[in-house]
Amino acid sequence: MQRFKHAAKRGPALLTCLLAALLLAGCENETGSTPLGGGEDAHDHDHDHDHGDHPGRLVIASSDGAGDQLYMYDLEEQALLPGSLSLNSAPSALYTSPGKRFVLAPQRSANQVQILDGGLYVHDDHVHEDAPSMAGTLNGPAPTHYRVHGEQAALFYDGDAGNAIMARVELLTDASLENGGSVASQTLDSAHHGVAEPRGDILLATYRTAANGLPEKVDIYHQHNDHYHREDTVNLDCPGLHGAGSNEDYSVFGCSDGILIVHQDGETFTAQHVDNATLGLTGSERVGSFDSHHELPHFVAYAGDRILIIHPEDGDAEELDWTEGADVSLDNHSLDPHGEHLVLLDDAGDLRIFDTADWSEHAHVEDAVDPSTAPAASGHGSRIAMAVAGEPAHVFLADPGNDAIVVVHLEEGEREDPLPLTFTPGKLAWVGLAGEPAHGDDEHDHDHDHEGEEHDHDHEH
Repeated sequence: MQRFKHAAKRGPALLTCLLAALLLAGCENETGSTPLGGGEDAHDHDHDHDHGDHPGRLVIASSDGAGDQLYMYDLEEQALLPGSLSLNSAPSALYTSPGKRFVLAPQRSANQVQILDGGLYVHDDHVHEDAPSMAGTLNGPAPTHYRVHGEQAALFYDGDAGNAIMARVELLTDASLENGGSVASQTLDSAHHGVAEPRGDILLATYRTAANGLPEKVDIYHQHNDHYHREDTVNLDCPGLHGAGSNEDYSVFGCSDGILIVHQDGETFTAQHVDNATLGLTGSERVGSFDSHHELPHFVAYAGDRILIIHPEDGDAEELDWTEGADVSLDNHSLDPHGEHLVLLDDAGDLRIFDTADWSEHAHVEDAVDPSTAPAASGHGSRIAMAVAGEPAHVFLADPGNDAIVVVHLEEGEREDPLPLTFTPGKLAWVGLAGEPAHGDDEHDHDHDHEGEEHDHDHEH
């Protein structure tokens, strides 16, 4: 049964958006690490696996002490690997690379992103299982939003307006991360809390004309070797821009007054704006984040606790009735690796899984985890860390009250045995062998924290 509350429909509005008041005030070091994987014998060796049959590993940040320790749980061995790796400071998020081999650990206030090699990769016809290790460090001003699309990821550095340090974007792939760097980068013309969508040789990146607040424009860049040239600007504004997503033909952006839909046909871009009234939003409600997948024709938009299914080709939306009348709020959300299921965690600890083919409820796992045992989220992060990954796909939930990871088989909608830990889990990410290129939900952009910033929108992705 479809779970839509209503359908709000209207043709695309090709009018220029009004500018609105903007709402946002806008080196590697392994000292202290204990080698992961059981010592030197665990490094540089192969296991006789066929391509793709290793269930992967979880990278888990401890919330104990300074919060700067990373641990690895091997899902094949069903055990923590010995030891830990020390980050320079506590991560503001953990992001998985497009090819799923690496984890990026941005430390926003420290202006850096450390790269962890998960140690699982395919060579010829077999799988290498190496001990996890630090692979390098990316440096830039206030790394925040991270967007994956196909085999590419775009990392957005917000910059520092007070010190006239402009925002910057880096294009990343697993091949570039293996070498500890990026494919291409570009310094932008303003410092702002923004986002970039990678689309092959094209990059859509935000731009702000005001002295402060969120951006309102989207620039179109074309890659030239290790940098970009700005080719054009999308002809419609998106005031208070926050949140983005992409599929094969479209990119979408959240605006204070609606959403901006950008259609790509080769190197030709056209835009439409859908206002909040058409989306069924009222008052201060706005879209602030999305889930998206390269092969999913629709976008999942989040406006606080309201979830909208966006049809970009029609310029309309339907609201997903995900609560069934329960008095709950949304804590975390993600699409599965193939874009076939939407996974929602509410603040009561219930897990709801929806089939994206018809948006019917696939499974409802009651009391999957107790969110009250987790510290309150900062910025617009989630209280309970979640990863949806693997073949077959599983949902992994941090359970700080029990020093464990809750495991739910996605297709079966059933809990499996929890994974016991020796520390209190915080953020987490999955690494392993990608059956296909990763596709972008703000993967995991909803886990990020913005120290010292004000936000009026949802807990984002």
